[in-house]
Amino acid sequence: MVTNVIARMDRWLRANRPGYYARLRPGTTDAALDAFETGFGLRLPQSFRDLYKWRDGQESACSESLQGNRMFSALEEIAATKEMLDGMIGYDFEDPRWWRRGWVPFLANGGGDHLCLDLDAGGGMSPGRLVAFWHDWEKRTVEYESLDVWLDRLVSSMEAGELEAT
Repeated sequence: MVTNVIARMDRWLRANRPGYYARLRPGTTDAALDAFETGFGLRLPQSFRDLYKWRDGQESACSESLQGNRMFSALEEIAATKEMLDGMIGYDFEDPRWWRRGWVPFLANGGGDHLCLDLDAGGGMSPGRLVAFWHDWEKRTVEYESLDVWLDRLVSSMEAGELEAT
């Protein structure tokens, strides 16, 4: 159950990265998540909703990363980025594989690159996988089969001491 994994992540971050933990924003509301879904015509998986009800990303002034070089984006930042990238479809992006309306960019490196929840995978793929979006490279690698798999691996790496505590 993803809420158990989120509780483990909460404990680990609080104990091992207290400075970063203090910069996490309070969780968002069901109403805000519903508005996001309605505004973009998407249906978020329950695990994404649970993650964002736990914490709504990190403070925008915080440049520490959650994992690798990626920061945990707030829902309002996700919406702004998604709106901008969705608006480029058919204008700057001729290739539909470059950016898709069903992508939700929830982790960012601050340089225009994101880890995206893919809600409309297409091409015979099941929705829910996590895809790397590089603003200046056309390759779109599937990094995780789902948000649940990502969360489980992230928390397991934290607990195993494989994720550096800063």
